[in-house]
Amino acid sequence: MGTGTGAGTGIHAGRTASRWVGGSFFAGILMLVAGATEILQGVVAIRSDNILNGVSGYAYAFNLDAWGWIHVGLGILVAVVGLGILAGSRIARYTGIGLAMVNLVAQFMFLFYQPVWAVVGMALSAFIIWALTTDRVTSPQTR
Repeated sequence: MGTGTGAGTGIHAGRTASRWVGGSFFAGILMLVAGATEILQGVVAIRSDNILNGVSGYAYAFNLDAWGWIHVGLGILVAVVGLGILAGSRIARYTGIGLAMVNLVAQFMFLFYQPVWAVVGMALSAFIIWALTTDRVTSPQTR
């Protein structure tokens, strides 16, 4: 006794999902945010501001300029791959998983220099990995 449209009638079965929904879109946006925060971390390290904690005896101690350039370069890569994910590139999706893993390790190694930023960066990387690995990818023919 329905109206003939809506749930159960099959009228909505022909619709296809937009690429702007789901984990890939979420991961692309997070990669843009993570890339921006990476670049900001790098700039702060390059400037050798007093914002960063003075660390002595840390096993992963590097020159702050070196850390800064690592973070700037990684941030640019992460942001560019995030744009590729938003564009729907499958290669960018797999590259994003790898870069998020590298970013997670880099943030862990930066933990004693700036704990809050590093934890936020690690969380962003973990969410990116989760979003990219759990989102179902549809073939281009079904879009």
